[in-house]
Amino acid sequence: MTIKVRNLNTWKGEEGEFVEYVGKGSVLENPYTKGCKRKLNDQYKEYLKGLPVDSPQWQRIDDLKKLHEEGKNLNLLCSCYPDPCHSNIISDAITGRIKPKKIKPKKI
Repeated sequence: MTIKVRNLNTWKGEEGEFVEYVGKGSVLENPYTKGCKRKLNDQYKEYLKGLPVDSPQWQRIDDLKKLHEEGKNLNLLCSCYPDPCHSNIISDAITGRIKPKKIKPKKI
């Protein structure tokens, strides 16, 4: 199914559509806010890749991945679209193009 990035300020969803807000205040918000868009996106990508698989961010991405695999169309809602933003990186993580850091087993 599809994953689409939508603009919070202009998009009107239909009843029953799945919407995930990924902006400020959400678990998937971009903590980087100062600088050019490309740099912010690169920083977010590295940040996300550096988080462990059991982080709240990757747990939510895993939930979204399951919905996507079940055939649900996902709408990622932010205020950046149509500019490329961290929502595109989240989409890549949902589809498996970006992966979390592996947790190393603790030595006993």
